[in-house]
Amino acid sequence: MLQTLKIENVALIDKATIELDKNLNVISGETGAGKSIMLDSLGFVFGGRADRSLIREGANSMKVEAIFNNLAQSHIDFIKELGIDFEDELFISRSLDKSGKNVCKINGELVPVAVVKKICSRIIDIHGQSEHLAILNNDYQLEIIDLFSHQTEDIKIKLAENIEEYKNIEKDIQSLGGSEKEKQNLIDLYTFQINEIDSLNIKENEYEDLLNEKREMSQFEKINLNLVGAYDSLTKSSFSDSSLDSINTATKSLQNITDLNQNYQTLYERLNSAYIELSDIADTIKDYIDNNIFDEVRFNYVDERIDAIKSAFRKYGGDYENLKKYYEDISTKLDNLKNGEERRIELIKKQEDVLSNIDKLQDKLNKIRVESAKKLSDSMQIELTKLGMKNARLEVAFSRISERFSYSGYDRVEFMFSSNLGFQLKPLNKVVSGGEMSRVMLAYKIVVGEVDTNETIIFDEIDTGLSGQIASVVAEYLARLSRKKQVVAVSHLPQICAMADNNIKVEKYSTNNTTKTKATILEGDELYSEIARLMGATANETGKIASIELKEKSNKFKESL
Repeated sequence: MLQTLKIENVALIDKATIELDKNLNVISGETGAGKSIMLDSLGFVFGGRADRSLIREGANSMKVEAIFNNLAQSHIDFIKELGIDFEDELFISRSLDKSGKNVCKINGELVPVAVVKKICSRIIDIHGQSEHLAILNNDYQLEIIDLFSHQTEDIKIKLAENIEEYKNIEKDIQSLGGSEKEKQNLIDLYTFQINEIDSLNIKENEYEDLLNEKREMSQFEKINLNLVGAYDSLTKSSFSDSSLDSINTATKSLQNITDLNQNYQTLYERLNSAYIELSDIADTIKDYIDNNIFDEVRFNYVDERIDAIKSAFRKYGGDYENLKKYYEDISTKLDNLKNGEERRIELIKKQEDVLSNIDKLQDKLNKIRVESAKKLSDSMQIELTKLGMKNARLEVAFSRISERFSYSGYDRVEFMFSSNLGFQLKPLNKVVSGGEMSRVMLAYKIVVGEVDTNETIIFDEIDTGLSGQIASVVAEYLARLSRKKQVVAVSHLPQICAMADNNIKVEKYSTNNTTKTKATILEGDELYSEIARLMGATANETGKIASIELKEKSNKFKESL
C-alpha cells in the first residue's frame, strides 16, 4: 500500500507530508484549495507527464516522494525481476527542475521514468476524469471485457504470432510474382536488369582503377614535363659532365685508394651502389618518357566507362559490393519466378492454414468475450441497482470490424445503456449523465476490482453529480472497496468524508505576501467541523451534532463489513 506521500515545491505546496491509511483515505477542502495538486503530485511521482509549470513560484525545482510497504508477493517478485532489490519498503522519488532535468530514483538508485511507470501501473490505479471519457471509447471497452475475462492474453499473443506469419508468407508469395500479370512484369524487369548488369561486365575495383587512370591521363602534360626534367637532370648538362658522369668519376677516384684503408673501400661500395641505382632510375624514367603517349581514344573510353559504371552503381546499390548482392538477389528471384510455381502453391496452402488458425483464435476470443461481457454487464447491473439505479440496464453489443482480422481480434463492442424503465438501450456515450457516469464507473471499479492486481485505487472526484441518498450508497461502496484495496478519494460529499478511515483536508492560506497550500490530517472536532461544512451546516452545536451522527453511522457500517 501507499504509506507516505511527500511533496515539495509543487504549485502552492512548499512542503507537505501525508500519511495514508490502508483502507479509505478521503481528501477534502474548499474549491481551489489545491486538492488537484495532490493528484498532480501522485501522477508525477508515478511516471506521469513532467510539467515545469507545476514548480512553485520562486523555487528552482520540485520533488515528490512516495513510500510503499506491505506489497503483495507477486508485485515484489515483479519489481525484483527488474533488478531492484528492497526489503520492507519501496521508496520512489522524482524531481524536476526549471531546465527540464528529470530525475527518478527507486530506493536511492537512478532509474528511467519508464521503469517507474511499469511498476506503478501494477500497484496503483489512478482514476481521474480522463477515465470517465476512456470508458466511453469502444477500444477501451474491449480492454475492460478482456481484463474481466482473464483468459484472452495468451490467445492474443498466439493471434499476433499467426498474423505475423501470415504477413511473412504474403511477402514470400509476392516475391514469387503475385498474379500472372504481376509475375510476368517482374520476370521482364529482372531479366532486363540482369542483362544490363551482365553487358557491363564490371570487375571488382575496376571503377577505382579507371578513376585513377583518368586522373593520370588528365595530367599528361604535367607528368611528361616533370619526367623529362628529372631525366635531363640526371643525364644531361650544358656546361659540365652530367650528374651520372660526375658520380661515375667520383666512384673511380675512390676505387684508386680502396687498398689503402677499409673506410675508403666502404665509401667506394656505397657510392658505386648509388651510381648503379641512379643509372637504373634514369633508364626507367627514359622508358616512361618513351611510352608516355597521350591516347585520346583510350581517354574517351575511360571517361564513358566511368559514367556507365557510376550509373549502374546509382541504380543498383551504390557500389560494386551492393551491385553484386543486388544481382544475386534478382537472379534468385528470377529463378523463383520461372521455376517457383510449386513453391507458390505450397505457400498459398500454408497461408490458408494460418488464416484458418487466425479465424479459430478470433472465434475463441469472441466466445470468451461474449461470456465475459454477459458476466460483466450482469455484475455491473447488480451494483448499479444497489447504487440507486434500479431500472438501469447495461449490455454489450458485439459487431465485426470491416477487416477479416486484427491483432485484437475481429470484435467491435459498444456498451449500451439505459437508466430508465421502458427506454431503449443506446450507446453509453450518447445517453449517460454526469451523476450516472460516476455510478457506472464505481460499479465498474467494484466489479473489475475483484480481478485486477492494483493494491491502491485513487479516485479524483468519483462523486461528481451525486447527492442525497445516492451519496450515502456511494460512500458505503467506497468503504466496501477499501476493505479489499487501499482507496484514496477526492470528495466534496459529507457522506464520503464521514466514511473515511483517514481524513485529509487541503486548505489555502497566506503568509509573508505569498499563498501556500497545506494538507492536514483531521481528527476530533476538526473532522466534525469539516463534515459539517460539507453538509452545508454552520459550525454551531447543531452542525456538530449532525456531523457526529453521520460519522457514527458510518463507523457502524464499517464495523458490519
